[in-house]
Amino acid sequence: MPAQKDHSESTSQGRRPGRPRGTKPTATGRERLLDIALDLFSRQGIANTSLNAIAKEAGVTPAMLHYYFNSREQLLDAMVEERFLPLRSAIGAVFDAHPDDPVTALTLMVKKLAELAGQYHWFSPLWMQEVIGEMPVLRTHLQARFGNDKYQATLANIARWQQEGKLNRELAPELLFTTLLSLVLVPFSRMRNDERLKALSPEIIVRHALAVIGEGIGG
Repeated sequence: MPAQKDHSESTSQGRRPGRPRGTKPTATGRERLLDIALDLFSRQGIANTSLNAIAKEAGVTPAMLHYYFNSREQLLDAMVEERFLPLRSAIGAVFDAHPDDPVTALTLMVKKLAELAGQYHWFSPLWMQEVIGEMPVLRTHLQARFGNDKYQATLANIARWQQEGKLNRELAPELLFTTLLSLVLVPFSRMRNDERLKALSPEIIVRHALAVIGEGIGG
């Protein structure tokens, strides 16, 4: 009958290419795939992790993975938007709350970084590999997403704080955040595979980082 035919055609037209028959998209399935992708990325780097490897790790067909993420770029977009940006916003909120007190903001930033690194096991190794290290797939993606304006505004804020006497004038603005990130995230990243650092705790890492930035290494 006409009504049944229209319904059948609508159903057929509504099926996205690549979806295995008899399956339905679910938020849980999509989140699980993102979790697995992040875990693999953090262990072996984005450049060394194919979509097929993610599908194999998840125990799904490549067609199912492509149903949720049509391409590698779409997967990276989802990872940035849904996993990295909330963490970035949490860190940025510290500075929004203390715009004229950079010492307090930077101190709280160290604590927030440790909190996030402890909560999200992929955060520190992936950040170290991809943003600070020599595997810049994610860094390139973030730069394309945000441009250079935010970075330049951050450098301008640091220079202003130095001129106002709120930060040490000897600090290099270009290195400040990289230094703080490294003080926290390198130990968290190393703790995963270095037996010598297994005894470290988030509290020890934070205390060490704050001692370095607060008093330096002089006696």
